[in-house]
Parts: sequence; structure tokens; C-alpha cells
Amino acid sequence: MKKTIFVFVAIAATCLLTWQLVQSEHHEQPAPAAVDESQIILAEFKWNGQPHLISMADFNAAIAELPVYRQQNYKSRADKAEYLEELIEEKLKILRATDEGFDKLPEHLKKLEEYTHQLMVEKLTEAEVDAKVVYTDEELRAHYQEHKSEYIEEAKVRATCITLDDEDLANETLDTIKLGTDIVVIAKSLASANKLANGPGSNQDDPGNTFFFSKSASARWSEFVEAVFAQEIGEMTDAVFEIDVNEETFYLIFRKEEHQPERQQEFDEVKDDIEREIERAKKRARINEWVTEITERGKLKTYPENIPEPPQPEETETEASDQ
Repeated sequence: MKKTIFVFVAIAATCLLTWQLVQSEHHEQPAPAAVDESQIILAEFKWNGQPHLISMADFNAAIAELPVYRQQNYKSRADKAEYLEELIEEKLKILRATDEGFDKLPEHLKKLEEYTHQLMVEKLTEAEVDAKVVYTDEELRAHYQEHKSEYIEEAKVRATCITLDDEDLANETLDTIKLGTDIVVIAKSLASANKLANGPGSNQDDPGNTFFFSKSASARWSEFVEAVFAQEIGEMTDAVFEIDVNEETFYLIFRKEEHQPERQQEFDEVKDDIEREIERAKKRARINEWVTEITERGKLKTYPENIPEPPQPEETETEASDQ
């Protein structure tokens, strides 16, 4: 059966855009009346003798259903014209697939049924669980007071560290620092020469700066972590600090710059975390309550004793040898 297609850019839309530009230049004039986008036709075609239209309203609705990152691609008129072609192509493919009877394939209908059931359960869960989970600010504050010890921020330190994989270079660097060159200056110089090894202080944007870290920051560099925590602020290593990490040997020179002691976090700092925790707990409780309601209403009975025991390995081998 013959299929025909005819696509055009609506003249009415062009006129509307031009008129709006004129209005923006003469803002003292009254605003235009609202336009019925369903009456602005962007494309029309016939399939099996049946007319099909794509209006501006249909087009905008299709774009609105796209993920946000894709919607950003269709801002200009040229981009929208390109998407219009994609939309028409997709609709034609669907019509052709329907002609072939693919909309009635048993496996497709099965998947459609499963997906429909999934959506139904999701909506039911929203109504029976999400909508019924409520909590107050007082509850959040009470939880904070009861679990205050869980909201302790660990002590943190910051150091300037030079990490090298060349022992001779490390000793030369330490000697240069002892002669008066600041460790920060040396770290930047070594970074420019691409001589820093991959380790503490190797950040190219701020060479030498380890930024703040806690005692639990890294198991691999635990010896370095413990050594920095043991230093006084401003104290620097007297000798090159040798450490083995993943079967590699590194040579470190570092100075402790700052120390932030352990502190109690305030309620406002951890409120979002508490809210998520309370919400999860209430949802779990509501789900259990809901499941109980459903099973009681359905007068559920189970017969786990009727589940057959799986054959033992020796029994399977015997059956195979008999065969």
C-alpha cells in the first residue's frame, strides 16, 4: 500500500517569531495573545491512507520527555529542525513495525506486561510507602542528640611533602633544604622538572601540598600518615623518609604545616545525613508493615516443605553412569 510523506516548516511559526522580535523592540506595545501550539503544524504525512500530523505542541512535548542533557542540544532553530527530522523518522519506523505485526509478538507483549507491572508496583510503593513516611525537625534533632558520638570529625593534618623515587636525588634535595631553600620552592621546582613521584604532595596544581587528611586516609601510606601526625607543626624530617608501597620504594621529605584536632560536628552540618538515615529507617519499617498488611489480606499460606531437595552430587554421578 502506498505511503506518502510531506514535511514543511510552518510559516505561521516564522511569522510569530518575527512578530515577537518586533514586540521586544517596542516593549510599550501590549503583549501578544497566547498561541495555541496545537494549531501550528510542523509536519504532516499519510500512512496507509491515514493522515498524521505533528504540531508544535507535539514537538515540544517530545523534547520535554528527553533527558535534560539532550534537551540542551535543541535550543536553536536549526537544532530543532534537525530533531524534527529524527522525530518523524521514529514515527515512520513505528508505523512500519506495526504493519509488520511486531506490536503483537508474544515476547514483546510479555515484556510490555512485565514493564507495566513494574510501573504499577512503583506507583503503589510511592503511595503506600514514600507518601506515608513523615518526620519532623524535632525527630532529627533527637536522633542527633542520641547518636552525637557518631558525628565526630576525625583529627586532620596537612603537610608539604616531596615524594621521589630516586634516593640520591632525595638526599641532594634534603641537603638543599637544610642550606636554606624552602621546601615549597623545591617542590615546585621538582614538579616543573617532572621529577616528583606519584605519592603525597605530587599534585601538579599545588606541588608539595598534601591537603588535609586523617589517620584513616590511606592504608598504603600509613607509615607516612603516622609520621606526620607525630610531628609538631613546622617540624620537618631530619633524614629522608624511606617507605615501601606496593613493592616500590619511595623517598619522602616533609614538613607538618597544620593540625586540626578532632571536633564535634554541629547539627546543621550533619542534618542532611541524619535526614537520609531517618528516611531509610522509616521506609524499611513502613515496607515491613505494608507487606504484613498485604499478606494478611491475601490470607497467605506457604508450604516450603513441598520444595524438593536437590540431588546430591553422588546421586547425580550414579544416574549419569547408569545412563
